[in-house]
Amino acid sequence: MTINIRRYRPGEEEALWTLYHDTTHEVNGRDYTPEQLQRWAPSQVDMTKWKERIRTRNPFVAERDGEIVGFAELEPDGHIDYFYCHHQCQRMGVGRSLYGAIEAEALRLGLSCLRAEVSITAKEFFLSMGFEILKEQDNVVCGAVAKNYLMRKQLTDND
Repeated sequence: MTINIRRYRPGEEEALWTLYHDTTHEVNGRDYTPEQLQRWAPSQVDMTKWKERIRTRNPFVAERDGEIVGFAELEPDGHIDYFYCHHQCQRMGVGRSLYGAIEAEALRLGLSCLRAEVSITAKEFFLSMGFEILKEQDNVVCGAVAKNYLMRKQLTDND
């Protein structure tokens, strides 16, 4: 499977929402309750707010045969926020490809480390990318408590 990584293009916001929603419910459902998932990725979304979020975050997008199969956001301070791979493309190199783009961009920007609040479901992936767990936390996600992990990866010795 050839995966192309590029930046988001205007007009892809709804496709990214669908991927985010469906992946959250399909993949994270093994580690979180239906209530947590519904709060995390509700059935009804304010698409105007979502479109604005995507436009301002300018995520990396993974594409295979012209279809979006993942996306990931890197904030200027090294925080990885949304990081999602299509629920039908798990363990096919999409996440690894997206992460490669994130780390390359972080190094290009001169960032010394990356950090993320990682779901139970994604913990093993981030560990395999060289992240360490700083602490386990009970985060409140849209009003519902959901366990996750504060993780970090040192990229350079500058921090």
